[in-house]
Amino acid sequence: MLSIFVEASCNRYVRDECRFCHVYEPLSAHAKEDWHMTPDDARLMVDKIRLVAPLKDLARQEINLTGGEASQNPHIVEIYKVFRTLSTNVRLHTNLDINSEKSKRWERLVEITKLRGRIDITLYPTVWKSRQKPLLEKVIQLQNGLIVNLIYESLTDLLKQINILTDFFNEQDKNKFSPVLGLLGEFHDRLKNVIEKNPRCREDEFLEGMGDLGNYVSCPGGFIFAVNAIPSFYVSPEGIRDMTSLPFPKDIYMLECTAVRGVIEIMTILQTGEMTPCCDVGNLKCLPKFGNLLVDSPEVLLQKFGESQKLMETGALKNKKNIENSQPGKWVEEGIPPYCV
Repeated sequence: MLSIFVEASCNRYVRDECRFCHVYEPLSAHAKEDWHMTPDDARLMVDKIRLVAPLKDLARQEINLTGGEASQNPHIVEIYKVFRTLSTNVRLHTNLDINSEKSKRWERLVEITKLRGRIDITLYPTVWKSRQKPLLEKVIQLQNGLIVNLIYESLTDLLKQINILTDFFNEQDKNKFSPVLGLLGEFHDRLKNVIEKNPRCREDEFLEGMGDLGNYVSCPGGFIFAVNAIPSFYVSPEGIRDMTSLPFPKDIYMLECTAVRGVIEIMTILQTGEMTPCCDVGNLKCLPKFGNLLVDSPEVLLQKFGESQKLMETGALKNKKNIENSQPGKWVEEGIPPYCV
């Protein structure tokens, strides 16, 4: 998959239209004109991707347009069209924290669904009833699929979010969304059982309790629904993520980076063109860069791929030694976060 930042990670914004911003690292060092990708930059990226085989293969699988809030990029519809020439599977992630159907952001999302793009969301309970729910009712009528991400700080928090989704789909066409309700019902029952038996369980105990439960179903008419439960982490003001998640504080959360083993499964491309094989580029601060898609030639990009993979391999080996020596939080000079092995 290619995960492409179409705009910066905004901290402050006018909800329905980006007018002024303050951005977190690693984006704050860039000039304001770099915060939103332009269609011309998108075209240049597509031309380069076609000439770099590893990127072209990832694009065929899936392109995810993301960022702080992708729908705030005023050019997002045109950008979608550009990347659509590269892959038939282009989706856009949104917080759906939009005031109303009169918003320009919402109009952009509708236009993308008309162009066969898919809109996926992260559920935010604090704005669910007031803003997300009314628009999600429209989204599921506009497209034949949906992925919902649930970022949870505790198991009870996760259960509440499952209940929110269950209540939502109970109000929809039950004939159409019966498989969704079945999946959410099984998720609820297994999770509730885990909470009742061991509310402060470790992550392996949680996973054992959830068993072989899948995360997606197919509905009559072809609608595909998927739900992803993602543990939340504390992030310092400097953007450094804790090694333990909030729901499972006793367990160091290691990320098995496939790039270290010579296989790239995901590449994140910032709107500035910088690339790193990680979906959490804002927090992990992985130092090895795989080149700049807007600046480097295809030959230079492939050369940097090899150089960065060797650097990551060296850093990962040092991380493992630090873990074995009871120094799991120590950073290495290669810039590989200590929770990436």
